[in-house]
Amino acid sequence: MADECAHAATVQPGDVLSRVPIGGQEASLASPAEVAAFQDRFLRLLERRTGLYTMGESSSVPKATAIELMRSVCYVLGIDADEGTVPERLLSADLEAEFARGLEQIKRKIELVDELWRTANLITPPIDNIGLRDTLVTLGGFTSHYDYRFMAHDCACSFDYQLCHPVPGELPGVDYIIDYLRRLLIESDLLGRFDLATSVRLLAASCPDYRGLLINLYEPIAANAIALALVGEDPHALVLGERERAAIAGRLGALGHAACERLLREAAGVACDTLGIHDDAAREYLAEYAADLLPRVEVARRAGDLRGVFVAF
Repeated sequence: MADECAHAATVQPGDVLSRVPIGGQEASLASPAEVAAFQDRFLRLLERRTGLYTMGESSSVPKATAIELMRSVCYVLGIDADEGTVPERLLSADLEAEFARGLEQIKRKIELVDELWRTANLITPPIDNIGLRDTLVTLGGFTSHYDYRFMAHDCACSFDYQLCHPVPGELPGVDYIIDYLRRLLIESDLLGRFDLATSVRLLAASCPDYRGLLINLYEPIAANAIALALVGEDPHALVLGERERAAIAGRLGALGHAACERLLREAAGVACDTLGIHDDAAREYLAEYAADLLPRVEVARRAGDLRGVFVAF
């Protein structure tokens, strides 16, 4: 559909979107007449949103803009614009009313972003890292730049700080920001449970330019905490030496893949218990990271050197 007007400077929304596809289970539930009626109501809504976008000056917009407006409307209504999956409730609904309700839900999500961002600034330890600092500044301006009325699917942010577990790329708009901040809060909460000076020493040993490079701060600290829990040591200490690494190698021994992963996940649970982390999402986050360590651990075991996984300092 999007290529039909490739050579047009400006187009009508209906020219770009000659029909709105309905896929998945809904296709078998709707009659051809219902599908046609829904598509007509959707295009009328899109044309109205386009008129508002241009402040009534024109009913035509560049093709790229028409597509973005369409994606925004889909997001607000809860339609997957790529898959063409339309919730059954929308097939006979008043789309204007549904759209208004969707905008109200997004406004509440924007308020949640403000709350999460303020919390992130309060609990994130003062570790000097340019990526984290710049990302927090960028997220602080999200609500003033987010055009939820017309470009609700666009998160309107850039992220220099890479999370341990990235946000799924398919999440659009404010949902992406909320998920990012929730993950960042999990990471910041764990970082805040360790002595700041010790954490900085570990980060410097792991990456001498931890301040200037776009690295994740959670990973090296979480790895050492898991390692210490694995051999019965207090993860608060973070400090690993040759004795602890030898104990880790002995504990893992010649275990197979599944048994090794199980031990690492169990160690993550022990670390959470010791550190006082009781939130289920935070515990699973650390357990998933423990599992992610497994390929590196297996390579390091074959090489007889765990220094590339667990940092001594």
